[in-house]
Amino acid sequence: MLLATHEFGETHLGGWWAGLIIGFILVVAVVIVVGVLLALASRIGAQAREAVQALEVARSTTGPIEELKRTDSTLQSILRGAQSARQALGG
Repeated sequence: MLLATHEFGETHLGGWWAGLIIGFILVVAVVIVVGVLLALASRIGAQAREAVQALEVARSTTGPIEELKRTDSTLQSILRGAQSARQALGG
């Protein structure tokens, strides 16, 4: 204890030194955790941007499906007209 007294100063300051060391360790731990969180947030942001780009590509390639729906609707109308004409002609 005598060595610790000379190394850190007065005996009653030992608690202060312990508190400072514990505080420093806590600050370092918080900085590490925040750094990890920021790195993960950056990675998630990059993945989100990639996902948005992929969805834009998917939207542009599936856009013609709406045209197919309209074409199908038109063909169904033509088919109904042809069937009613056939029935009108006795066939």
